[in-house]
Amino acid sequence: MISEHSKPFNKQEILNSIWASLWKYFGLKEASRVGLWMVDINFLEGFGIIKCSHHTKEIVISALTLITEISGNKIVFSPIKTSGTIRSIQITKNLLLDKNKKNIKDIQIMKIS
Repeated sequence: MISEHSKPFNKQEILNSIWASLWKYFGLKEASRVGLWMVDINFLEGFGIIKCSHHTKEIVISALTLITEISGNKIVFSPIKTSGTIRSIQITKNLLLDKNKKNIKDIQIMKIS
C-alpha cells in the first residue's frame, strides 16, 4: 500500500473502500460471493493480508488495484502474492519486511561513511 499522505488510515476506511470498489466494478452479486476478511494490516510497514474465497481472488485483486483514493488521499494497492494458506503469506510478508529493513540499514551505512 502506497499513500501520498503520512497519516495512517484506519482498518474500517480500508475495508469500506475495498467493498465500495467491489460493488462499483463487479456488482452486488459478485461482491456477496467474495467472503472478504482483513486478516492483518500494518499501516507503518504498508503491508496487509486479506483473505477471500479462492474462486474470487481475481475479483478482489482487480478491485484492490482499481482503488485510487481513500478519504480524499491518493493511494495505490499493489498485491504482491496470493497463496492457499495464511501461513505462507505471513512468511513471505516477514521475508519482505526483513529485506526492506536490511536495505534501509545498507543505505544508512553508505550515507554515514
